[in-house]
Amino acid sequence: MLLSIAEFLRQHRVALQQSRQRIAFVVHEQEDTQQACSDFVAQAPAEKVLLLSSGLNGGVVPEKATMLLGEEYQLVIVDARDDIHPDALGIVSGVLVGGGCLLILLPQQSIWLSNKDRYKKHLQSLLLAQKNIFYPKNLHEMAEISSEFSPQAAIEYEASFPYLTSDQQLAVESLYRGLYQKQEFCALLTSGRGRGKSSSLGLLSAKLMHEGQYNILVTAPKSSVCKPLFSQLQALCEEGRMSTSCFSYKKSTVSFIAPDALLLQRPHADIIFVDEAAAIPLPMLQQLVEHYPAVVFSTTTHGYEGTGRGFVLKFFKLLDKLRPGWEKVEMHQPIRWAQDDPLEKWIESLLFLDLRLPDKPRLADSLNTCELELVNRDELISDSQSLSSIFSLLVYAHYRTSPSDFRYLLDSNDIRLYVLKCQQQITGVLLLSLEGGFDAQLSTDIYRGQRRPRGHLLAQTLCFHAGEEKAATLKYARIMRIAIHPEVQQQGLGSELLLRVIAEEKARHIDVIGSSFSATAELLAFWEKADMLLLRMGFSRDHVSATHAAVVGQGLSVEGEALINTLSSKFNRNLPLWLEGPLSELAPDLVAKISNDMSDTESSVSQQDLDDVISFALYNRNYDACLPAITRWLNSLKNIQEYLDKNEFEIIQSSMRNKNNWQQIAEDISATGRKQAIALLRDALHHLLINNRILATSA
Repeated sequence: MLLSIAEFLRQHRVALQQSRQRIAFVVHEQEDTQQACSDFVAQAPAEKVLLLSSGLNGGVVPEKATMLLGEEYQLVIVDARDDIHPDALGIVSGVLVGGGCLLILLPQQSIWLSNKDRYKKHLQSLLLAQKNIFYPKNLHEMAEISSEFSPQAAIEYEASFPYLTSDQQLAVESLYRGLYQKQEFCALLTSGRGRGKSSSLGLLSAKLMHEGQYNILVTAPKSSVCKPLFSQLQALCEEGRMSTSCFSYKKSTVSFIAPDALLLQRPHADIIFVDEAAAIPLPMLQQLVEHYPAVVFSTTTHGYEGTGRGFVLKFFKLLDKLRPGWEKVEMHQPIRWAQDDPLEKWIESLLFLDLRLPDKPRLADSLNTCELELVNRDELISDSQSLSSIFSLLVYAHYRTSPSDFRYLLDSNDIRLYVLKCQQQITGVLLLSLEGGFDAQLSTDIYRGQRRPRGHLLAQTLCFHAGEEKAATLKYARIMRIAIHPEVQQQGLGSELLLRVIAEEKARHIDVIGSSFSATAELLAFWEKADMLLLRMGFSRDHVSATHAAVVGQGLSVEGEALINTLSSKFNRNLPLWLEGPLSELAPDLVAKISNDMSDTESSVSQQDLDDVISFALYNRNYDACLPAITRWLNSLKNIQEYLDKNEFEIIQSSMRNKNNWQQIAEDISATGRKQAIALLRDALHHLLINNRILATSA
């Protein structure tokens, strides 16, 4: 069959290229796939071929698909026989140029829909009667395929070099005028995928560098996002020099810097470009708007790069408040393929990228009239209106919602999906993950850092990081997402939904309900209102959001309440020492918020402390998590030099003196780095525990 498809492509090659339309073939495995693919590639009329596969020779694994952003291919083959990766499919469909073909390989037809995979049923429903999406089941059907590709689909947009569309030219010239004429300028460039948005920032940078002297900083969630920008610079400024993440031309520079580093260092810049801004949290963007006078944001309005539509609603309001008179620049004309490309529309439907926010809900005078409903996902897959409403709310509420989240929502066995209906309209959505319930031995292994079962974030965090050995034996409900229609927020609906779900999960015999999220004072106040206690703050910052993760929880059973109360008290007791060490750079408003229940620093050593010291010394517990206990225990000892050799004493002294400065600690003891220094500290503490008769010699 694949060779028949190759013949089809040869016959229609000229017409396809003239129309700049893209097509797709979806076929089931029927022969030796490796040999068939090799023969197909050899005979298909494609100059540049991409194979996305975990099993076939020469394939790019789906997990590395983001590395392909900015590339262009005439033929893309997606091996989906073992699994479908929605995010990767979205990426590779975006690198397929006009006139190209997407080939998707599915498992044998006899096993394709044999299980309860709801996402496969969603895909199957989109394979029938779709223009330019061919789904032949055998060679006979393949022979009957015919299609016309009209050259009229390839509308040429009048534009002068180096622009590819009039849209792009108008956008770049508009942004250039604003930046050239005004010292303070703020703009947002938006477009769908394949419109040349990142390339436009490159064209704009080149125009600025030719006309003046500028220090331009570019930031984005990943440096690979900016590949088209730097490619344009290299093409248009031939005498320029490209070094690591920096392009220099004449007396101007364009440099990439990660979002967290940009906000931490606040380097001087004449202009800031923020690419794929929808994938960066609003609080970070707000700081950039407030600090830098000339900022151009750009974002994809929807897609795998970030949740553009939800972002736009909130970001417009932010810019209206902080930068009145900001400019909105839009690009609609596709560059890589024809206008109204059938494959683009099909991919948008398949990956749920063509979402529309539901109409504003009608609220009654009392929230008591709203109804909580546990969604039956088997019924949901055939209810397109409810499915669209649910996922739309999740997308508009969360900046990191991706196509893979849609599949997870449909297929995961370990989630529950609740909706809040007001006047029969879905107004709020809550998605939670069921975790924990491990046996005692596995929970101990997790506590010691010897096992890490996939998923179960809340159960493992409270066991390993918070330091409760049997925590993973309890049953957890982790709230992953909570979303309220943006036009009726701040009216108590989120709290109402949360409180009702808490009551429902308690009736289902869950021990602990909780959540993990990027910590802000506002979000902590929301969870606190629902009687959720703060149990942990992450010690490292997210490299995109520059925030620390927070973990909150509420006990719903006797065992759950005991665990939450114990860990909450432990957190508050340890917090003063953490604020001196790994949490020393926490935002002031966050420190003020979490310090309300902070205990006075106590010097006495508890059994909890000894457990933390022992688990660090003997096993793989995290040092930062155990630091307060180690500090209190060491301070309680006298004449520890008597029990240690010189090197052991030096590593302990240096760790106490330098807190979390592992570079300095490593230098003090001539270690190769943090990893070796921590290993030496474990050994020293182990020796000290034995000599103080806390551990037996054989421990």
